[in-house]
Amino acid sequence: MPKKLLRRYLPSPEKVANMKGLGRLRPYLSDPNLWHLNRRSVSGAMYWGLFCAFLPIPMQIIPVTLGAILFRVNLPLCIMLVWVSNPVTMLPILYAAYWIGASVLGVPMLDMQSISVLFGQLIRWVLQQGANPFNSDATAILIWPLLVGLMIEAVVASLVGGTLTRILWRWHVVRDWRKRKQRDQSEH
Repeated sequence: MPKKLLRRYLPSPEKVANMKGLGRLRPYLSDPNLWHLNRRSVSGAMYWGLFCAFLPIPMQIIPVTLGAILFRVNLPLCIMLVWVSNPVTMLPILYAAYWIGASVLGVPMLDMQSISVLFGQLIRWVLQQGANPFNSDATAILIWPLLVGLMIEAVVASLVGGTLTRILWRWHVVRDWRKRKQRDQSEH
């Protein structure tokens, strides 16, 4: 069963409830729907967790936790899925997002050296000016393609992951039914 595999790798409710920084969310963690392992809960966690993994914000754990509570999907799986974007995978994710966004917006792609120089200038400018970075020339060349690409990646990863989970879960259940039926028929 997929449940057995998932239970092996997911943290327990007690472990998640004892995490630091949960504060006011702690009372909501007693909802059993956040811990269920069924097709709806797991596929919903895949949809939401993968979407949040590609959000271009720091502290993705906050929206993923709030969404899991709101949508009543498996919280530990949502939290684990946010780590799809981690320090090791972040550079390929960002480069692919930039490429996708530039293609969709029709913006010419910059080479890596130009990107790093432009990004450094943008960060210095924001720190010195304290102004809105969305009014600069770097925005049209770098920021908008990156944001558009990340949102496209988030939606596609979410839809593919959640839908594939539903299909595979159903396939696994039907396969087990057939095995059980064959076993019962062979015994009688």
